[in-house]
Amino acid sequence: MALRIAAAFVIVMVVTAFGPAFGPAFGATPPAPPLVAGGTEFALAPWTPGEGVIGPGAKVRGWSTTFRDTLVGPAGGFASSEGLVVMNCDLDETVTGPCWGTFEFENALGRWVGTWQGRFNFVTGAGSYKAQGHGEGGLKGMVLDNDVVYPGYAFGAEPPTGYVYSTVRNAGK
Repeated sequence: MALRIAAAFVIVMVVTAFGPAFGPAFGATPPAPPLVAGGTEFALAPWTPGEGVIGPGAKVRGWSTTFRDTLVGPAGGFASSEGLVVMNCDLDETVTGPCWGTFEFENALGRWVGTWQGRFNFVTGAGSYKAQGHGEGGLKGMVLDNDVVYPGYAFGAEPPTGYVYSTVRNAGK
């Protein structure tokens, strides 16, 4: 009996000491308090059309492409990632409107799966959106919140660049 208690104590000590190095699957907890980072995002390829054509009064559904988010700061290693984005929009006569969709981004730690919603003008390239992703793999138990602004084509960025502010937090907070 004493041997079992001693073995259990050693296992608890090892998991406690080394758990953060192995990620949440091995007993580590997500960051607390929340961590933040800032950086940029841009599309790695042109949009692949789904239904509809971007234009005045259009309803577009299922357009997709790959994006890369590169962030620095305490949450940078968790939030920097790339992957598929799917977009849907209801555009008015000025080619502006609400857009929403899904994303699946991966990095060396795991995968973020989530949704986003915002508003864009496809004439000026300006817009903003908010996104929330839930971690899988080594990011399990974490939530990613992104606020992203695209200032438009006036700044000459090619491809257009979005400026990202990310927060990574425990799923229960």
